[in-house]
Amino acid sequence: MSVQTLFDNLRSELGLDIFPADSVTLNGEDPVYPTPFRTGEAAAAILALQGVMLDTLRTGQGMYPQNIAVDCHSAAASTHAVTFQRQNGYNWQYNDPDYPTTDFYRTGDNRWIFLHGGYPKLRDGILDILNVPNNRHRIADAVMTWNAEYLESTLADAGLCGTVARTSEEWLDHPQGRAVSAEPLVRLTRVSDSAPLSRRYGLAQTLQCLRVLDFTHVIAGPTATRGLAQMGADVLHIASPHRPRILPFDVDTNHGKRNAWLDLSVSADRQTAAQLVHDGDVFVQSYRPDALGRYGLSVPEMVRLNPHLIAVNLNCYGHSGLWKNRPGFEQLAQTCTGMAMAQGENQRPLLGPTYPNDYLTGYLATLGVLMALERQAREGGAWQVDVSLCRTATWLQQQGMATGSREAQGPGEEWIAACMETETGPFGRLNYFNTALSLEKTPLRFTRPAMPLGAHLPEWLNR
Repeated sequence: MSVQTLFDNLRSELGLDIFPADSVTLNGEDPVYPTPFRTGEAAAAILALQGVMLDTLRTGQGMYPQNIAVDCHSAAASTHAVTFQRQNGYNWQYNDPDYPTTDFYRTGDNRWIFLHGGYPKLRDGILDILNVPNNRHRIADAVMTWNAEYLESTLADAGLCGTVARTSEEWLDHPQGRAVSAEPLVRLTRVSDSAPLSRRYGLAQTLQCLRVLDFTHVIAGPTATRGLAQMGADVLHIASPHRPRILPFDVDTNHGKRNAWLDLSVSADRQTAAQLVHDGDVFVQSYRPDALGRYGLSVPEMVRLNPHLIAVNLNCYGHSGLWKNRPGFEQLAQTCTGMAMAQGENQRPLLGPTYPNDYLTGYLATLGVLMALERQAREGGAWQVDVSLCRTATWLQQQGMATGSREAQGPGEEWIAACMETETGPFGRLNYFNTALSLEKTPLRFTRPAMPLGAHLPEWLNR
């Protein structure tokens, strides 16, 4: 399969083959990184479709079409963009490079399970269940006393993160795998009967008319809203002042955004959030389905506030099935869907060299917003967009394997350098990966540097 074939198939699968794509140029092929999956080609296809839909919005208002280009080498590099970030010329330092509760461990029934304790609450919960200190050897000994699926379900029942390493065949035969496979890759659902809405798109930045309320956290969710900020949207990122953060990830996904604190347990802050929804255009969230509903931010409640809202939901395990409310991350999606087993050797799972499900799902969410904008202009209504890490992982594996992946050396410095930009702001001089998507007339860019969380008030800019 070539990148062009993957692009054509995806365009047809999403119902986007009714829109012209003659101006799209796709170059390169996988493998780019030592992984058997067509990560670069998949990223290139999704990004190119973003360009197609942006041009559909532009040309619908009489603007000239533009050339759209993506190379697979740069697109593959974009799936771990955060690792290229430099602060004043230096690599960004992580608080704790060794997290024993985030790794693969062998269980008593000779299976592998991936534990994810990447935040203090998750870490402490896993240690409590295993009844051990935060020590790699003690954790390994404890996990060896458990049946894999019983430990998986015990962690899930406690609201913690861990999943058994399954093969692709096991995943597709699993009840949750079957539920996820039945979902569309990008699900668009009309959720109100409001009239068609015409928006005034910009000449230099297409989405400068758009207000995006961003209730997301690493990495897929803020990647989606990062893309909308690059296209000109006013993105207001909302974070809790009480939630732990991983600073390098927050900074890299916050270029172009404004950032405010809200504590939804406080009545006044819930009222502020409701007002922001009422006056906004797009709402993006990457928490578990029920998390924000407790605070009056379920999709039905928000649509009553704003009958033209586009509401985007990103999660790990899909939007149907028994696992839909489980918390999860990129590594868990790789593990449960078969990717980790396919990348490993001798029946030992291995995570890939990039974060494909995070970034590809973020790209799909951005694409979903563009699709919903086009549908809204044509048909009216509020729209719900659903994407998930596990659905993306399932789709990626369905694209077939890239041959010769073990020998792949990465994209080459020239393909990374071509996508790097520099900005100066509160974090000093930041070098960051901008985008692999090249647009002739409306190049993607940020209008403000990355800012600290909570640096702005929770309010919209004047249109």
